[in-house]
Amino acid sequence: GISSATLSDIVGLTFDSANLADYQGAIAAEASIADVAALQALIDSVDASILALVSVQDAATNSDASTLTTETLTAIRGLTFDSANIVPYQGAIAAETSITDVAALQALIDSVDASLSAFAAVQAAATNSDASTLNTDTLAAIRGLSFVETNLTDYQEAIAAEAGIADVVALQTLIDSVDISLVAFASVQLAATNSDASSVNAETLNAIRG
Repeated sequence: GISSATLSDIVGLTFDSANLADYQGAIAAEASIADVAALQALIDSVDASILALVSVQDAATNSDASTLTTETLTAIRGLTFDSANIVPYQGAIAAETSITDVAALQALIDSVDASLSAFAAVQAAATNSDASTLNTDTLAAIRGLSFVETNLTDYQEAIAAEAGIADVVALQTLIDSVDISLVAFASVQLAATNSDASSVNAETLNAIRG
């Protein structure tokens, strides 16, 4: 196999022996390597990728990803992302306590992309006054959003009734108001069933949407 000694024997080649395993993986993934210049370029890309991932890991550890750029992410070998989403990526990375490897970073980036797409669908549903196509998968994809699956139909109605939904915080507020409304109305129904409405108060009634 390829060892540090093998690489050292190649005249003019510079490398970091600590990254040998990564070099081995990168070399094995190539169909061919034309010359020493091509090998050096490959090794340099591996070194740059490792450094870039370390900067991402540091950003997570320090809860500050403000210095990460699209160039940082581009340097990470095998990573795919949407440069338009760099700010949400920064926020998501900063919110992590750690990022183990490129696979973990890719999973995080994919979840951000899916979240943005799902939230855009919610915004479109509000704008078009039609949330019938929204489902629990859509809501589950939105990072940080909490909801009750059984209340989906009520959420759809509430979203469709909105002229617009600015951000996830606004969506969460709307969902929370729906949940509270349903609980409040259930208490009114129970009061009727039990012929005892003594526990129903103005706060209960005010919580009921519509």
